Amino acid sequence: MSVGPGRLGRRMKAITDDDLILMYREGDAEAFEALFARYHGPVYGFAKALLGSRSAAEEVLQETFLAVARTAKEYTPRGLFRPWLMRIVRNRCLNRIEARRRRRAVLAGGAAGVVEAASDDPSPARQAEANEQQAIVRAAIDELPLRQREAIALYAFEQMTYREIGEVLELPINTVKTLIHRARAALARTLESLQRETSRGL
Repeated sequence: MSVGPGRLGRRMKAITDDDLILMYREGDAEAFEALFARYHGPVYGFAKALLGSRSAAEEVLQETFLAVARTAKEYTPRGLFRPWLMRIVRNRCLNRIEARRRRRAVLAGGAAGVVEAASDDPSPARQAEANEQQAIVRAAIDELPLRQREAIALYAFEQMTYREIGEVLELPINTVKTLIHRARAALARTLESLQRETSRGL
């Protein structure tokens, strides 16, 4: 999918998500393009944070908007399009994580995960100096339990509210707050440890 800014009328930029999806239901293809233009970045970013793979995130991006197109009539307009969309992303990511887990169980020694990670992104050791901090942060996020990783990705990267995150993860707000608090604490510890290791290796 590709959306050129010239194809999207200025009127689309001021229209709410709910109005856009209602317009799409009525056959307005430009409304769907506007939703894609508005959310393809957040969808890709959330999928990348959960899967750690650019190629897998790209595939989830395409799958997600195909799902939106298929299930648009099931959406209830109540101002919560973004959480509904991110829940679709999350479900597709969880399916991939589960499939990956099953593959690793079959393959001796869990070598598949190592090969997959190495083939997709260069290791931190091969990163240019300007990208080292980003590699450290990514490694720290990867160390988090899945629920914490989901919550902190939505909170820190997508700037979603506790309520919106609760909608995506189907959790009470207090549980969301606890997940984010624990994720922050774990990230601080992991980052400190990784930075010490990096300093010793220099």
